[in-house]
Amino acid sequence: MAIIRQKLNTYAITISTYKSHRHFQKTTNADLFIETLFRYRDQGRFQLHAFVVMPDHVHVLITPAIDQSTSRCVQFIKGGYSFAIREQSAGEIWHPGHHEHRIRDSEDFHNQRQYIANNPARKNYAEYPHVHTLYENRINPIPTTPPASHPTTKPSPSSA
Repeated sequence: MAIIRQKLNTYAITISTYKSHRHFQKTTNADLFIETLFRYRDQGRFQLHAFVVMPDHVHVLITPAIDQSTSRCVQFIKGGYSFAIREQSAGEIWHPGHHEHRIRDSEDFHNQRQYIANNPARKNYAEYPHVHTLYENRINPIPTTPPASHPTTKPSPSSA
């Protein structure tokens, strides 16, 4: 039986490139990564609240779908991008693992979203094009959390 989460949580996630290689300095790579984010968001894997694609790392603010773990969402993002770029870029792209911070409340949500939006300015990148503020019409608003309840189990298709 599969465990189904009953509470949506939002996470600020940082993913670094392999050996801090400036992989996303190339605009076509950054654009393809953004397309990957929106593809999985459009498939309902997660809500996308903010992102920035820096030359050697990315920050995303996501709420995984109720049937997706945070690790699975990171796997979609990293694996989906790696698959899409495989013919243009040989070798390792991602540093193993990721860093995640669970959002505690709306103030934390807004602070993390602001941190992500300001990341290019902190690195002295003026008019940086690979940040969610240029995609506001496609970004999900702050999530509303359904009332917490006890975890339940749902029969998996193989046991039905």
